[in-house]
Amino acid sequence: MNQKNVSVRTRNILFLILLSGSMLSSALQTALNTAISPIMEELSVSPSHAQWLTGAYSLVMGISVLVTPFLIRRVSSRPLFLAFFGVFTIGLAMSAYAPSFGLLLFGRILQAIGCGILMNLTQVILLTVFPADRRGSLMGIYGLATCTVPILAPTLAGIVIDLSGWRMIFLGSLVLAAAIWTAGLGLVRNVTPVSPAKFDAISLVLCGLGYVGIVYGLGNIGRSVFLSLPVLGAIAAGLVLLAWFVRRQTTLQEPFLHLSVLRNRDYRASLLASMLLYAAMLSGSVLVPLYIQSYRGLSATVSGLVTMPGSLITAVCTMIAGKLYDRFGVRSLALIGTGALLFGNIGLCFLSDHTSVLAIALLFALRALGIGMLLMTLVTWGMKGIDPALTGDGTALLTSLRTVAGAMGTALFVSLLSVRTDDDPIAGVDRSFAWISAMCGILFLLAVFCIGKSSKKGAKESELSDR
Repeated sequence: MNQKNVSVRTRNILFLILLSGSMLSSALQTALNTAISPIMEELSVSPSHAQWLTGAYSLVMGISVLVTPFLIRRVSSRPLFLAFFGVFTIGLAMSAYAPSFGLLLFGRILQAIGCGILMNLTQVILLTVFPADRRGSLMGIYGLATCTVPILAPTLAGIVIDLSGWRMIFLGSLVLAAAIWTAGLGLVRNVTPVSPAKFDAISLVLCGLGYVGIVYGLGNIGRSVFLSLPVLGAIAAGLVLLAWFVRRQTTLQEPFLHLSVLRNRDYRASLLASMLLYAAMLSGSVLVPLYIQSYRGLSATVSGLVTMPGSLITAVCTMIAGKLYDRFGVRSLALIGTGALLFGNIGLCFLSDHTSVLAIALLFALRALGIGMLLMTLVTWGMKGIDPALTGDGTALLTSLRTVAGAMGTALFVSLLSVRTDDDPIAGVDRSFAWISAMCGILFLLAVFCIGKSSKKGAKESELSDR
Protein backbone atom coordinates (compact mmCIF):
# COMPACT_ATOMS: atom_id res chain seq x y z
CA MET A 1 0.00 0.00 0.00
CA ASN A 2 1.37 3.46 -0.89
CA GLN A 3 0.46 6.99 0.10
CA LYS A 4 -2.20 7.28 -2.64
CA ASN A 5 -4.15 4.34 -1.17
CA VAL A 6 -4.17 5.64 2.42
CA SER A 7 -6.79 8.20 3.42
CA VAL A 8 -5.81 11.37 5.24
CA ARG A 9 -7.84 10.27 8.28
CA THR A 10 -6.10 6.88 8.44
CA ARG A 11 -2.70 8.55 8.16
CA ASN A 12 -3.44 11.02 10.95
CA ILE A 13 -4.86 8.41 13.34
CA LEU A 14 -1.95 6.09 12.68
CA PHE A 15 0.53 8.93 13.19
CA LEU A 16 -1.01 9.95 16.53
CA ILE A 17 -1.02 6.42 17.95
CA LEU A 18 2.48 5.59 16.74
CA LEU A 19 3.73 8.96 17.97
CA SER A 20 2.21 8.37 21.42
CA GLY A 21 3.75 4.91 21.66
CA SER A 22 7.12 6.17 20.46
CA MET A 23 7.09 9.07 22.92
CA LEU A 24 6.47 6.73 25.84
CA SER A 25 8.91 4.02 24.76
CA SER A 26 11.71 6.44 23.91
CA ALA A 27 11.15 8.34 27.18
CA LEU A 28 11.98 5.13 29.05
CA GLN A 29 15.33 5.08 27.23
CA THR A 30 16.72 7.79 29.53
CA ALA A 31 14.11 8.17 32.28
CA LEU A 32 16.33 6.20 34.64
CA ASN A 33 19.26 8.60 34.25
CA THR A 34 17.97 10.50 37.26
CA ALA A 35 17.09 7.25 39.05
CA ILE A 36 20.54 5.65 38.88
CA SER A 37 21.66 6.99 42.26
CA PRO A 38 18.58 5.80 44.26
CA ILE A 39 18.62 2.45 42.42
CA MET A 40 22.32 2.04 43.28
CA GLU A 41 21.50 2.65 46.92
CA GLU A 42 18.40 0.42 47.14
CA LEU A 43 19.74 -2.53 45.11
CA SER A 44 23.42 -2.17 46.17
CA VAL A 45 25.05 -1.84 42.74
CA SER A 46 27.98 0.24 41.48
CA PRO A 47 27.77 3.05 38.86
CA SER A 48 29.43 0.84 36.23
CA HIS A 49 26.73 -1.80 36.76
CA ALA A 50 23.83 0.62 37.15
CA GLN A 51 24.64 2.37 33.85
CA TRP A 52 23.55 -0.82 32.07
CA LEU A 53 19.96 0.18 32.81
CA THR A 54 20.40 2.82 30.11
CA GLY A 55 23.31 1.28 28.20
CA ALA A 56 21.66 -2.13 27.78
CA TYR A 57 18.43 -0.43 26.74
CA SER A 58 20.22 1.38 23.91
CA LEU A 59 22.21 -1.73 22.98
CA VAL A 60 19.22 -4.08 22.77
CA MET A 61 17.14 -1.47 20.98
CA GLY A 62 19.91 -1.10 18.41
CA ILE A 63 19.94 -4.85 17.84
CA SER A 64 16.15 -5.21 17.68
CA VAL A 65 15.71 -2.58 14.97
CA LEU A 66 17.85 -4.74 12.67
CA VAL A 67 15.00 -7.25 12.57
CA THR A 68 12.49 -4.56 11.59
CA PRO A 69 13.06 -4.59 7.80
CA PHE A 70 12.27 -8.32 7.74
CA LEU A 71 9.28 -7.92 10.04
CA ILE A 72 7.88 -4.99 8.05
CA ARG A 73 8.13 -7.01 4.83
CA ARG A 74 6.64 -10.14 6.41
CA VAL A 75 4.04 -8.84 8.89
CA SER A 76 1.39 -6.15 8.50
CA SER A 77 1.69 -2.96 10.54
CA ARG A 78 -1.28 -3.68 12.85
CA PRO A 79 -0.17 -7.06 14.33
CA LEU A 80 3.42 -5.78 14.40
CA PHE A 81 2.44 -2.80 16.55
CA LEU A 82 0.22 -4.81 18.89
CA ALA A 83 2.76 -7.61 19.43
CA PHE A 84 5.83 -5.54 20.15
CA PHE A 85 4.16 -2.76 22.07
CA GLY A 86 2.69 -5.59 24.15
CA VAL A 87 6.24 -6.84 24.84
CA PHE A 88 7.19 -3.32 25.89
CA THR A 89 4.23 -3.19 28.29
CA ILE A 90 5.16 -6.53 29.88
CA GLY A 91 8.68 -5.22 30.42
CA LEU A 92 7.28 -2.21 32.27
CA ALA A 93 5.31 -4.45 34.64
CA MET A 94 8.38 -6.60 35.32
CA SER A 95 10.59 -3.61 36.12
CA ALA A 96 7.95 -1.97 38.31
CA TYR A 97 7.85 -4.95 40.68
CA ALA A 98 11.42 -6.27 40.26
CA PRO A 99 12.89 -7.42 43.62
CA SER A 100 16.45 -7.54 42.26
CA PHE A 101 18.72 -5.72 39.83
CA GLY A 102 18.76 -8.71 37.48
CA LEU A 103 14.98 -8.74 37.02
CA LEU A 104 14.93 -4.96 36.69
CA LEU A 105 17.50 -5.19 33.90
CA PHE A 106 15.57 -8.00 32.17
CA GLY A 107 12.44 -5.84 32.20
CA ARG A 108 14.47 -3.05 30.61
CA ILE A 109 15.60 -5.45 27.88
CA LEU A 110 11.97 -6.32 27.04
CA GLN A 111 11.14 -2.62 26.90
CA ALA A 112 14.06 -2.03 24.52
CA ILE A 113 12.93 -4.80 22.16
CA GLY A 114 9.46 -3.28 21.85
CA CYS A 115 10.83 0.24 21.54
CA GLY A 116 13.28 -0.65 18.78
CA ILE A 117 10.66 -2.30 16.58
CA LEU A 118 8.07 0.42 17.15
CA MET A 119 10.36 3.36 16.43
CA ASN A 120 11.66 1.93 13.17
CA LEU A 121 8.14 0.94 12.08
CA THR A 122 7.04 4.52 12.72
CA GLN A 123 9.84 5.99 10.61
CA VAL A 124 9.11 3.65 7.71
CA ILE A 125 5.43 4.55 7.76
CA LEU A 126 6.18 8.28 7.89
CA LEU A 127 8.56 8.01 4.93
CA THR A 128 6.23 5.89 2.80
CA VAL A 129 2.59 6.86 3.36
CA PHE A 130 3.01 10.64 3.74
CA PRO A 131 3.71 13.05 0.82
CA ALA A 132 7.32 14.16 0.36
CA ASP A 133 6.52 17.83 1.04
CA ARG A 134 5.27 16.97 4.55
CA ARG A 135 8.01 14.60 5.65
CA GLY A 136 10.41 17.23 6.97
CA SER A 137 7.79 18.77 9.26
CA LEU A 138 6.45 15.40 10.37
CA MET A 139 9.93 14.09 11.08
CA GLY A 140 10.46 17.22 13.17
CA ILE A 141 7.37 16.35 15.20
CA TYR A 142 8.48 12.75 15.40
CA GLY A 143 11.75 14.04 16.88
CA LEU A 144 9.79 14.71 20.08
CA ALA A 145 9.29 10.96 20.36
CA THR A 146 12.66 9.61 19.32
CA CYS A 147 15.04 12.24 20.61
CA THR A 148 13.55 15.14 22.54
CA VAL A 149 11.47 13.10 24.97
CA PRO A 150 14.48 11.03 26.14
CA ILE A 151 16.12 14.31 27.14
CA LEU A 152 12.98 15.64 28.84
CA ALA A 153 12.28 12.36 30.67
CA PRO A 154 15.01 12.68 33.36
CA THR A 155 13.56 16.04 34.42
CA LEU A 156 10.10 14.60 35.03
CA ALA A 157 11.57 11.43 36.51
CA GLY A 158 13.54 13.41 39.09
CA ILE A 159 10.36 14.97 40.46
CA VAL A 160 8.56 11.61 40.45
CA ILE A 161 11.46 9.93 42.29
CA ASP A 162 11.52 12.48 45.12
CA LEU A 163 7.72 12.31 45.48
CA SER A 164 7.02 8.58 45.07
CA GLY A 165 10.25 6.65 44.45
CA TRP A 166 11.84 5.30 41.27
CA ARG A 167 9.35 2.44 40.82
CA MET A 168 6.60 4.96 40.11
CA ILE A 169 8.34 5.73 36.80
CA PHE A 170 7.44 2.24 35.61
CA LEU A 171 4.01 2.10 37.25
CA GLY A 172 2.90 5.39 35.66
CA SER A 173 4.29 4.32 32.29
CA LEU A 174 2.49 0.98 32.59
CA VAL A 175 -0.89 2.72 32.83
CA LEU A 176 -0.14 4.88 29.77
CA ALA A 177 1.16 1.90 27.79
CA ALA A 178 -2.00 -0.10 28.48
CA ALA A 179 -4.12 2.82 27.24
CA ILE A 180 -2.07 3.23 24.03
CA TRP A 181 -2.15 -0.51 23.30
CA THR A 182 -5.94 -0.54 23.76
CA ALA A 183 -6.31 2.42 21.39
CA GLY A 184 -4.10 0.64 18.85
CA LEU A 185 -6.23 -2.49 19.12
CA GLY A 186 -9.25 -0.53 17.98
CA LEU A 187 -7.77 2.05 15.58
CA VAL A 188 -4.50 0.92 13.97
CA ARG A 189 -4.92 -0.33 10.39
CA ASN A 190 -2.60 -2.20 8.04
CA VAL A 191 -0.83 0.27 5.73
CA THR A 192 2.38 -1.58 4.81
CA PRO A 193 2.50 -4.26 2.07
CA VAL A 194 3.38 -7.85 2.97
CA SER A 195 5.56 -10.15 0.88
CA PRO A 196 7.53 -13.39 1.42
CA ALA A 197 10.91 -12.79 3.04
CA LYS A 198 13.67 -14.98 4.43
CA PHE A 199 15.13 -14.43 7.88
CA ASP A 200 18.87 -14.90 8.31
CA ALA A 201 19.36 -15.66 12.00
CA ILE A 202 23.12 -16.05 11.57
CA SER A 203 23.46 -12.43 10.46
CA LEU A 204 21.44 -11.20 13.44
CA VAL A 205 23.58 -13.23 15.86
CA LEU A 206 26.82 -11.98 14.31
CA CYS A 207 25.75 -8.35 14.45
CA GLY A 208 24.18 -8.60 17.91
CA LEU A 209 27.20 -10.32 19.48
CA GLY A 210 29.48 -7.84 17.71
CA TYR A 211 27.62 -4.94 19.31
CA VAL A 212 27.66 -6.63 22.72
CA GLY A 213 31.39 -7.31 22.55
CA ILE A 214 32.29 -3.70 21.81
CA VAL A 215 29.94 -2.21 24.41
CA TYR A 216 31.04 -4.74 27.04
CA GLY A 217 34.71 -3.98 26.37
CA LEU A 218 34.20 -0.23 26.57
CA GLY A 219 32.26 -0.66 29.81
CA ASN A 220 35.19 -2.49 31.39
CA ILE A 221 37.63 0.37 30.84
CA GLY A 222 38.53 1.58 34.31
CA ARG A 223 37.88 -1.79 35.97
CA SER A 224 40.49 -3.68 33.91
CA VAL A 225 43.67 -2.66 32.10
CA PHE A 226 43.19 -1.91 28.41
CA LEU A 227 45.42 -4.77 27.21
CA SER A 228 43.23 -7.42 28.82
CA LEU A 229 40.61 -9.92 27.70
CA PRO A 230 37.63 -8.04 29.27
CA VAL A 231 38.58 -4.81 27.45
CA LEU A 232 40.68 -5.18 24.30
CA GLY A 233 39.73 -8.82 23.84
CA ALA A 234 35.99 -8.07 23.95
CA ILE A 235 36.34 -5.06 21.62
CA ALA A 236 38.45 -7.02 19.14
CA ALA A 237 36.01 -9.93 19.16
CA GLY A 238 33.13 -7.53 18.54
CA LEU A 239 34.92 -5.93 15.59
CA VAL A 240 35.71 -9.33 14.05
CA LEU A 241 32.07 -10.43 14.34
CA LEU A 242 30.85 -7.18 12.75
CA ALA A 243 33.34 -7.60 9.90
CA TRP A 244 32.02 -11.13 9.41
CA PHE A 245 28.46 -9.74 9.38
CA VAL A 246 29.36 -7.20 6.67
CA ARG A 247 31.10 -9.87 4.60
CA ARG A 248 28.06 -12.14 4.86
CA GLN A 249 25.73 -9.42 3.56
CA THR A 250 27.80 -9.13 0.39
CA THR A 251 27.55 -12.87 -0.35
CA LEU A 252 23.88 -13.58 0.37
CA GLN A 253 21.41 -13.46 -2.51
CA GLU A 254 18.89 -11.87 -0.16
CA PRO A 255 20.87 -9.96 2.50
CA PHE A 256 19.63 -9.65 6.05
CA LEU A 257 20.33 -5.93 5.67
CA HIS A 258 20.97 -4.22 2.33
CA LEU A 259 24.25 -2.40 2.98
CA SER A 260 24.10 -0.92 -0.53
CA VAL A 261 22.54 2.13 1.13
CA LEU A 262 26.09 3.00 2.23
CA ARG A 263 27.02 3.79 -1.37
CA ASN A 264 25.20 7.08 -0.97
CA ARG A 265 27.67 9.72 0.24
CA ASP A 266 25.11 11.84 2.07
CA TYR A 267 23.74 8.80 3.85
CA ARG A 268 27.23 7.81 5.05
CA ALA A 269 27.88 11.30 6.40
CA SER A 270 24.49 11.36 8.11
CA LEU A 271 25.12 7.95 9.65
CA LEU A 272 28.51 8.90 11.10
CA ALA A 273 27.24 12.25 12.36
CA SER A 274 24.20 10.62 13.99
CA MET A 275 26.41 8.08 15.76
CA LEU A 276 28.69 10.78 17.19
CA LEU A 277 25.67 12.87 18.17
CA TYR A 278 23.97 10.02 20.02
CA ALA A 279 27.14 9.04 21.86
CA ALA A 280 27.54 12.63 23.09
CA MET A 281 23.84 13.11 23.85
CA LEU A 282 23.18 9.95 25.87
CA SER A 283 26.47 9.89 27.78
CA GLY A 284 26.11 13.55 28.79
CA SER A 285 22.53 12.92 29.88
CA VAL A 286 23.79 10.22 32.26
CA LEU A 287 26.87 12.07 33.54
CA VAL A 288 25.18 15.34 34.54
CA PRO A 289 22.53 13.76 36.85
CA LEU A 290 25.17 11.41 38.29
CA TYR A 291 27.46 14.37 39.04
CA ILE A 292 24.66 16.40 40.65
CA GLN A 293 23.26 13.59 42.82
CA SER A 294 26.21 11.34 43.64
CA TYR A 295 29.06 13.87 43.70
CA ARG A 296 27.27 17.02 44.80
CA GLY A 297 24.71 15.33 47.07
CA LEU A 298 21.74 17.22 45.63
CA SER A 299 18.26 15.77 45.13
CA ALA A 300 16.78 14.10 42.07
CA THR A 301 14.42 17.06 41.70
CA VAL A 302 17.36 19.49 41.53
CA SER A 303 18.96 17.22 38.96
CA GLY A 304 15.78 17.29 36.92
CA LEU A 305 15.44 21.07 37.19
CA VAL A 306 19.02 21.58 36.00
CA THR A 307 18.33 19.63 32.81
CA MET A 308 14.81 20.99 32.28
CA PRO A 309 15.74 24.22 30.37
CA GLY A 310 17.82 22.19 27.98
CA SER A 311 15.02 19.70 27.55
CA LEU A 312 12.57 22.44 26.61
CA ILE A 313 15.07 24.01 24.22
CA THR A 314 15.60 20.68 22.48
CA ALA A 315 11.86 20.19 22.12
CA VAL A 316 11.37 23.61 20.55
CA CYS A 317 14.46 23.41 18.34
CA THR A 318 13.53 19.99 17.02
CA MET A 319 10.16 21.32 15.89
CA ILE A 320 11.63 24.49 14.39
CA ALA A 321 14.52 22.64 12.76
CA GLY A 322 12.12 20.47 10.77
CA LYS A 323 10.49 23.52 9.20
CA LEU A 324 13.85 25.26 8.67
CA TYR A 325 15.16 22.17 6.95
CA ASP A 326 12.19 22.14 4.54
CA ARG A 327 13.01 25.76 3.65
CA PHE A 328 16.81 26.12 3.85
CA GLY A 329 18.30 22.64 3.83
CA VAL A 330 20.68 20.97 6.25
CA ARG A 331 24.01 22.83 6.07
CA SER A 332 23.30 25.92 8.20
CA LEU A 333 21.51 23.82 10.81
CA ALA A 334 24.44 21.41 10.96
CA LEU A 335 27.02 24.16 11.48
CA ILE A 336 24.99 25.91 14.19
CA GLY A 337 24.07 22.65 15.90
CA THR A 338 27.54 21.13 16.01
CA GLY A 339 29.08 24.42 17.17
CA ALA A 340 26.62 24.76 20.06
CA LEU A 341 27.10 21.12 21.06
CA LEU A 342 30.89 21.48 21.04
CA PHE A 343 31.05 24.63 23.18
CA GLY A 344 28.44 23.31 25.63
CA ASN A 345 30.49 20.19 26.25
CA ILE A 346 33.75 22.15 26.57
CA GLY A 347 32.17 24.20 29.36
CA LEU A 348 31.25 21.00 31.22
CA CYS A 349 34.92 19.95 31.28
CA PHE A 350 35.53 22.34 34.22
CA LEU A 351 33.01 21.17 36.82
CA SER A 352 33.97 21.27 40.49
CA ASP A 353 32.23 20.81 43.83
CA HIS A 354 31.46 24.56 43.83
CA THR A 355 30.16 25.02 40.28
CA SER A 356 26.88 26.92 40.22
CA VAL A 357 23.88 24.82 39.26
CA LEU A 358 22.77 27.78 37.12
CA ALA A 359 26.01 27.59 35.13
CA ILE A 360 25.52 23.83 34.67
CA ALA A 361 21.95 24.41 33.47
CA LEU A 362 23.11 27.02 30.93
CA LEU A 363 25.87 24.78 29.56
CA PHE A 364 23.46 21.84 29.36
CA ALA A 365 21.00 24.10 27.54
CA LEU A 366 23.67 25.09 25.00
CA ARG A 367 24.30 21.41 24.37
CA ALA A 368 20.59 20.86 24.01
CA LEU A 369 20.22 23.63 21.43
CA GLY A 370 22.77 21.89 19.23
CA ILE A 371 21.10 18.52 19.72
CA GLY A 372 17.70 19.90 18.75
CA MET A 373 19.12 21.35 15.53
CA LEU A 374 20.66 18.03 14.49
CA LEU A 375 18.58 15.09 15.63
CA MET A 376 15.98 14.66 12.93
CA THR A 377 17.44 16.93 10.25
CA LEU A 378 20.43 14.59 9.91
CA VAL A 379 18.10 11.63 9.43
CA THR A 380 15.84 13.39 6.92
CA TRP A 381 18.82 14.66 4.91
CA GLY A 382 20.63 11.32 4.96
CA MET A 383 17.57 9.37 3.81
CA LYS A 384 16.76 11.79 0.99
CA GLY A 385 18.74 10.07 -1.75
CA ILE A 386 18.02 6.47 -0.72
CA ASP A 387 16.07 4.21 -3.08
CA PRO A 388 12.48 4.07 -1.70
CA ALA A 389 12.64 0.27 -1.85
CA LEU A 390 15.52 0.39 0.65
CA THR A 391 13.89 2.82 3.09
CA GLY A 392 13.41 0.10 5.70
CA ASP A 393 17.04 -0.99 5.46
CA GLY A 394 18.31 2.60 5.57
CA THR A 395 16.29 3.56 8.63
CA ALA A 396 17.12 0.26 10.37
CA LEU A 397 20.86 0.64 9.85
CA LEU A 398 20.90 4.30 10.87
CA THR A 399 18.67 3.78 13.92
CA SER A 400 20.60 0.70 14.98
CA LEU A 401 24.07 2.20 14.72
CA ARG A 402 23.25 5.55 16.29
CA THR A 403 21.43 3.85 19.17
CA VAL A 404 24.27 1.39 19.80
CA ALA A 405 26.70 4.32 19.55
CA GLY A 406 24.74 5.86 22.42
CA ALA A 407 25.26 2.68 24.44
CA MET A 408 28.96 2.66 23.56
CA GLY A 409 29.36 6.28 24.58
CA THR A 410 27.53 5.74 27.87
CA ALA A 411 29.56 2.61 28.70
CA LEU A 412 32.87 4.29 27.85
CA PHE A 413 32.40 7.67 29.47
CA VAL A 414 30.79 6.35 32.66
CA SER A 415 33.58 3.79 32.97
CA LEU A 416 36.13 6.63 32.75
CA LEU A 417 34.77 7.95 36.06
CA SER A 418 36.65 5.18 37.85
CA VAL A 419 39.99 6.05 36.22
CA ARG A 420 41.15 8.54 38.83
CA THR A 421 44.50 10.26 38.86
CA ASP A 422 43.96 12.03 42.18
CA ASP A 423 41.64 12.06 45.18
CA ASP A 424 39.02 14.28 43.51
CA PRO A 425 36.11 12.12 42.24
CA ILE A 426 34.79 15.02 40.13
CA ALA A 427 37.99 14.86 38.09
CA GLY A 428 36.54 11.73 36.51
CA VAL A 429 33.49 13.68 35.35
CA ASP A 430 35.67 16.42 33.87
CA ARG A 431 37.80 13.82 32.11
CA SER A 432 34.74 12.19 30.59
CA PHE A 433 33.41 15.49 29.27
CA ALA A 434 36.85 16.30 27.84
CA TRP A 435 36.69 13.13 25.74
CA ILE A 436 33.09 13.89 24.77
CA SER A 437 34.24 17.36 23.66
CA ALA A 438 36.94 15.81 21.47
CA MET A 439 34.30 13.63 19.86
CA CYS A 440 32.08 16.67 19.29
CA GLY A 441 35.05 18.39 17.63
CA ILE A 442 35.11 15.57 15.07
CA LEU A 443 31.38 16.04 14.54
CA PHE A 444 31.92 19.78 13.93
CA LEU A 445 34.59 19.05 11.32
CA LEU A 446 32.22 16.60 9.67
CA ALA A 447 29.60 19.35 9.44
CA VAL A 448 32.11 21.79 7.93
CA PHE A 449 33.49 19.48 5.26
CA CYS A 450 30.76 16.92 4.50
CA ILE A 451 27.21 17.70 5.61
CA GLY A 452 25.25 19.60 2.97
CA LYS A 453 28.12 19.43 0.48
CA SER A 454 26.72 16.74 -1.78
CA SER A 455 28.56 15.53 -4.84
CA LYS A 456 26.90 16.18 -8.19
CA LYS A 457 25.89 12.55 -8.36
CA GLY A 458 24.42 12.64 -4.86
CA ALA A 459 22.57 15.86 -5.58
CA LYS A 460 21.11 14.35 -8.73
CA GLU A 461 19.99 11.28 -6.80
CA SER A 462 18.33 13.49 -4.19
CA GLU A 463 16.54 15.50 -6.85
CA LEU A 464 15.22 12.36 -8.55
CA SER A 465 14.12 11.01 -5.15
CA ASP A 466 12.10 14.15 -4.46
CA ARG A 467 10.33 13.80 -7.80
